[in-house]
Amino acid sequence: MPRRICPRCGSRNTAKILWGMPAFTEELQEKLNKKEIVFGGCCITGNAPTHHCNKCKKDFGYLTTDMELATTGFNFSLGGYFGGYHSLSIAKAETGAVATYTPPLSVSYMQSIEKQLSTEEWLEFVHGLYRCYIPDWKKHYIDPGILDGTQWGLEITFIDRKPLKCNGSNMFPPHWKKFLKVINKLGLPDIE
Repeated sequence: MPRRICPRCGSRNTAKILWGMPAFTEELQEKLNKKEIVFGGCCITGNAPTHHCNKCKKDFGYLTTDMELATTGFNFSLGGYFGGYHSLSIAKAETGAVATYTPPLSVSYMQSIEKQLSTEEWLEFVHGLYRCYIPDWKKHYIDPGILDGTQWGLEITFIDRKPLKCNGSNMFPPHWKKFLKVINKLGLPDIE
């Protein structure tokens, strides 16, 4: 059984969390011994994590349905000093959302592009974001050994809570490529 990648440390040494009172079997004991499963406890909450990292000991995979429904905006930039920055802002609208892509200044032949997203496109985009475990990402990903290079920033806004913010300099979360695929599915110029 393939194991999930921990969104904090990138380890594949993860386990599924089993909630409730289990019925013990030899198969369950074998999975416990292999650390493929860990017990979460008998009390199940509405937002319990689904996975545990055996390496960094962090739980992840919290239910994000409420966050998805409360998401109102997305702001992302990626680039560097010499090439400039790609910028993507998406704001939820009454029907769907409005996406605005701004190319790096070094791409002088391209103007900003605005695209209307249908409600279905917006919901698919937001769902895709949370499948990258963004709420489990660290706040900062910094490689202190590189001074220039690639910097990025992300902010997700909500109706009823503080924004989710994270950034990096020459270091990226474990689900970064999956995250970029979600963005690039919008039909705007690719951000890499």
